[in-house]
Amino acid sequence: MSELVVLALKILFLALLWLFVLFTGNVIRTDMFGRKVTTDELGEISPVVAPARKRRQDKRLPVRLKITKGTQVGLTLPLEGGIKIGRSSDCQLILDDDYVSTRHAQIARGGDGYVIEDLGSTNGTYLNGERITVPTPFTLTDTVRIGRTLMIVER
Repeated sequence: MSELVVLALKILFLALLWLFVLFTGNVIRTDMFGRKVTTDELGEISPVVAPARKRRQDKRLPVRLKITKGTQVGLTLPLEGGIKIGRSSDCQLILDDDYVSTRHAQIARGGDGYVIEDLGSTNGTYLNGERITVPTPFTLTDTVRIGRTLMIVER
C-alpha cells in the first residue's frame, strides 16, 4: 500500500474519532442540562383550569397535586411536606420528559398556602401560562406546566 493511502486512512480515522468524541460530549451535555423548548415543539397544549370553587373553599389549603396532561395523566400525589419535581431519582415526582431538568421545581408550604419555585431549570416552570422566576403562591384555580406535563392542585 502506498504511503499516501496510509496517510489518508490515518487522517480519516482521526476525523471519525473526533466526531465520535464531540457527539458523545453533546449527548452527555444534553442529558445533564436538558434541551431548550420552543413553543412550536410543544404543540397545542391548552391549560386545564380547575372548575371554579366557592369562595369558602378557596381559603382551605389544597392537599393533592394531580397531573392532568402528560405521560403520567391521572397520577395524584399528597402535598404534605412539599414535592420536588424533576428527572432525578431523589425527586418525589419523577417526570420522564426531555424538557424537564434533573431538579426542575419544588412545591413547598408557604405562609398562607403552597408556593411553587423553579430551581433554575433550562426550560422554566409556568404558572397559568407565565414563566415564574421567584417562588410564587398558587391556588386551586391555577395550572402548572413543567415540560409537557400540566398539573393542578385539588382539595
